[in-house]
Amino acid sequence: MNNNQPFKKRRRKSKLKLVIISVLLLLMIGGIGTYFWHKKTNTVSIRKSTDMAPTVKSPDQATGKYLFSGTIVLSRDVARYAGTDYNQPFSKMYTLGNYDAHIGVLECPITNNYDSFQNEVQNLVFNCKPAWIPTLKKYFPILDLSSDHLNDQGPQGITETFQTLNNAGIQTVGTYNPASLSDDCKAVVLPIHLIYKNGKSTAASIPVAMCSYNYKELFSPKPGQLQSIQKWAKEMPVIGLFNHGLEYQLTANSPTVAIAHKMVNYGADFVIGNGAHWVQNTEVYKGKLIVYSMGNFIFDQLQYNGRIALNLSVNMSIKYNQNVQKWINLSKKCLDHPESCLIYAKDDHLSKIQPTYKFNVVGSYGGDARIATLANSQQQASIDKIANWQSTINQLTNNPKR
Repeated sequence: MNNNQPFKKRRRKSKLKLVIISVLLLLMIGGIGTYFWHKKTNTVSIRKSTDMAPTVKSPDQATGKYLFSGTIVLSRDVARYAGTDYNQPFSKMYTLGNYDAHIGVLECPITNNYDSFQNEVQNLVFNCKPAWIPTLKKYFPILDLSSDHLNDQGPQGITETFQTLNNAGIQTVGTYNPASLSDDCKAVVLPIHLIYKNGKSTAASIPVAMCSYNYKELFSPKPGQLQSIQKWAKEMPVIGLFNHGLEYQLTANSPTVAIAHKMVNYGADFVIGNGAHWVQNTEVYKGKLIVYSMGNFIFDQLQYNGRIALNLSVNMSIKYNQNVQKWINLSKKCLDHPESCLIYAKDDHLSKIQPTYKFNVVGSYGGDARIATLANSQQQASIDKIANWQSTINQLTNNPKR
């Protein structure tokens, strides 16, 4: 037996331990190095990522551009010439420019009833087919129904009209008999753009109030009726709309003027009238614009004054802040329940937004067998003259509030 064998075994074990310890030390040193390298790399990466990330800023302002148009009657010769091409009467609206929304005055009930052409012409009884609805919604998602002809198919026709329009998602204001509503004001949700300082924009919407009254022929303001504008004007911007006045006159009569002035007195930001079937004068009252009659936008009138129309272009601008954002957040609820929007705003303790407006008159020409289109220079000059627009716009330009 070799006496050196145990010594050799111990020696091999010592070498093995030394190798294992060396490997462990190397692994430990490598791990610590890797840890600090990763930490340094990640720190640099995070710092670079943070430095490169764009700063998210709030919008600078909210803007919207809208076109208010006059009488729309999709009956009689308008329907005859269009046939089943329901896009035809609207097919040249693009000539009027680009807008975020169009608002028009619908002067006919929408029912499934049948009326002969002769009855519509001789007795001035209108009816518009429900087949018009998809195209009407495309071009006029907001409609003013304060019209004396809304009752041409009786009370059931009024009910059917509201149901048909509401089911189609068209926002409506006003009605035939203003006394039939508990409140002639309601919220309308307008599309807007949130504009950033870098020039980019995002789409949004915001509620405003529209107060609409039909005081043509049978109706006149009841005590306290126009005052409903006040409670809305305390909380929201208010656009006043009304149907009134003698037909086929170029100047508004004194009762019409009195109603428009009262609407401004109660808080309307601006007022747009209709009902004469002709364009009428405009004025600035207490710094606020009043348009007394826009005339016929889509109708089968024959006379020149019944064919030209005043379309009011409204550019709305609102300085953005968190209160404005809260109004934007409220839009969906106000769209679903427009009569309750005022209550929602009060419950949320929202402050009234303060828009500024810029106005312009865009003339159009249509009538019997003619598709409504942008007025030519001669027609535009005629519209501007009747509306005394240059004088009015000069007064508005010199008014710092508008």
